[in-house]
Amino acid sequence: MPTCRGLVLWAALVAAAPGNAAAQLPEGPYVTPDGRLTLAGELSVAFSRTDDDAYFNYTTYEHSALRTVRTRLLAEWRAGSRVALLGELRVENRDSVDAAALFLRWRPWRERNFDVQVGRIPPVIGAFARHAYGRDNVVIGAPLAYQYLTALRPDALPASADDLLGMRARGWRPAFPLGSQEIAPGLPLVAGFRWDTGAEARWRAGRLELAGALTRGAPAAPAVLDRPARPTWSGRAAVHAAPGLTLGLSGAHGRWIERDALAAVPEGARARAGQSVLGADMEFGVGPWLVRAEWLRSAFAMPAAGTPAIASPLVASSGFFEARYRWRPRWQAAVRLERLTFSAIRGTLEGGAPTPWEAPVGRVEAIIGFRAARNLELRAGWQHDWREAGRVRERGYPAAQVLYWF
Repeated sequence: MPTCRGLVLWAALVAAAPGNAAAQLPEGPYVTPDGRLTLAGELSVAFSRTDDDAYFNYTTYEHSALRTVRTRLLAEWRAGSRVALLGELRVENRDSVDAAALFLRWRPWRERNFDVQVGRIPPVIGAFARHAYGRDNVVIGAPLAYQYLTALRPDALPASADDLLGMRARGWRPAFPLGSQEIAPGLPLVAGFRWDTGAEARWRAGRLELAGALTRGAPAAPAVLDRPARPTWSGRAAVHAAPGLTLGLSGAHGRWIERDALAAVPEGARARAGQSVLGADMEFGVGPWLVRAEWLRSAFAMPAAGTPAIASPLVASSGFFEARYRWRPRWQAAVRLERLTFSAIRGTLEGGAPTPWEAPVGRVEAIIGFRAARNLELRAGWQHDWREAGRVRERGYPAAQVLYWF
């Protein structure tokens, strides 16, 4: 089974670790005696009910975010006082190894908090992508904006508003007449689990932090080096307003439609192919409390290929609020509330009335967590989803998770 391959790889990595790490599970990152190489790892196993008809938690990896075995090995090699190479190998419900991150970090000045990163780099948009894994994600599932698949595909396009409305709530397998005729999943608003390829600069002075990046693809569909893609710019400004309080604003723009799909639409309409994202985020931690909130607005430009025409851009907005409370060192409870909505278009379906281009979705998720050891956590909870269209409009998911890290 593919989910067992991650466990096999994890055992192999531990067995290959130097010193006592091969004899027992490590309790912290391994650092070589000269301090140049640091190795860390994480194993996450999530269990839930099968979901082969609603697909509320389906991801671009084509499996459920609540039924995942994920193995991660992170490494940092310091080539000098100012240069380091960082990477991450990941196995997720499959037997292949993905280099999820691999970038060179350069710090030109020792006395300034400024660095440049080149390669497959961390994301800039929003805040969740930097908290997406392991214990830093307060519940088991992922926010709708980063995980829930809309009907939009970068390699296949609707010819009319009716084509798009006919695919509402079918993001796991949308099909359109223009472009690729293969069956493939749709896109989330922002790809929260696929890092971009390009260059990024970060700077912090006092309470102000700025980041900017030039990458390939688009926020919803980042590209590595396996297909042609135009550059995307993204940026984020954050203010550390008080101890434990951070406020951020972010934005991005890039072309989300692939070249082969654009070739199927009239030449005069091909310029309408960009995605623009605007986001705001907040985090506040004090004592046993951690509170986060985030809002994202994404606008997908859509070329006009037929009638009834699609009102462009296609706008989607998503927001979530989450809170975690530790009432004892070993015990915690967490909850996330969220909503995903879409702008309206008009076709001949639904009686010709203005209709959201994708079915609005709501979600609530809560967990109880127990720290069995310093680096071993057990979680159990419930997620409930509902939407305004589709063959399955409401579904609840019991879920459990085991987290181990070093």
